[in-house]
Amino acid sequence: MSRENKNITIMVVPHSQKPPVSFKFSLVSLQCIGFVLIFVPILLVSFFNSYNSAKAVFPELEQLRLDNQIKSELIGQLANETEMMLENLKRVQSLEQELLDLNDMEGTGTEPVTPTTQKDAPNFRSYLATREYTSIDRTFSGIEVLQDSLPGQEDRMSNLKDDIEEQQRRAAATPSRWPTWGRINSRFGWRTHPVTRTRDFHPAIDIAGPGIHGRQICATGTGRVTFAGSRSTYGNLVIINHGYGFETYYAHQSRIKVKVGDVVKGGTVIGYVGNTGRTTGSHLHYEVHRYGTAVNPVNYLP
Repeated sequence: MSRENKNITIMVVPHSQKPPVSFKFSLVSLQCIGFVLIFVPILLVSFFNSYNSAKAVFPELEQLRLDNQIKSELIGQLANETEMMLENLKRVQSLEQELLDLNDMEGTGTEPVTPTTQKDAPNFRSYLATREYTSIDRTFSGIEVLQDSLPGQEDRMSNLKDDIEEQQRRAAATPSRWPTWGRINSRFGWRTHPVTRTRDFHPAIDIAGPGIHGRQICATGTGRVTFAGSRSTYGNLVIINHGYGFETYYAHQSRIKVKVGDVVKGGTVIGYVGNTGRTTGSHLHYEVHRYGTAVNPVNYLP
């Protein structure tokens, strides 16, 4: 039985006198050529359509790339600024400790500024140097630390401010300066009274000296005048309540310069040295009371 012939011959007959030319193809080859002639144009058209579509998107992609680059730079800047804020917070905490030390005060304890990360890095700067720690990580970590630290730091600084101001008020109220210039001729404690010649307790110091009569008397601390007038053996007397348990007495004045209710500061002139009341000569009788009990004024003098 003869095998079926699956070849096809194509003959080209020229119009000239040249002999015809024959082309022999197998059926499979013709089918492949037909497939190519049909589908290749379709593929080319599809490719060009896709290319044109992609080409139209290129400007948008380029713009997105530029936007992403700009945002990356901004995130880097924000990360650096966050790190600077953390450094500033550290300096504020150091300043807080210095203020506590200068004022002999104890703080409530400040937590160190450390970024909170899943890796629990022991050191902020060393962790920043690792490749795994991106700018976004730095930013979020720093912001988290600032959010956790700043409210407490603000409260501590506010409390420290109040404490220092209170300490300054206490220091200003403490009778810690000389009320007038002179020398102490009668000290605090038991003595023989210069007038009665009997043994008694002297709750003050007497400040005297040549030419002291008429010399200015100054308040030894900030306070309010609670008495200004004549009282028995004290003669002309000024009493100042300084708060914090302190009161000071200035007796035997020749003239009083203040009145009850006046608020005076340390160094304010309140009167002049004299010899009113029971005295043997011009001097200032100066007492310091602490919670109602007379104490030695010398303990508070510079």
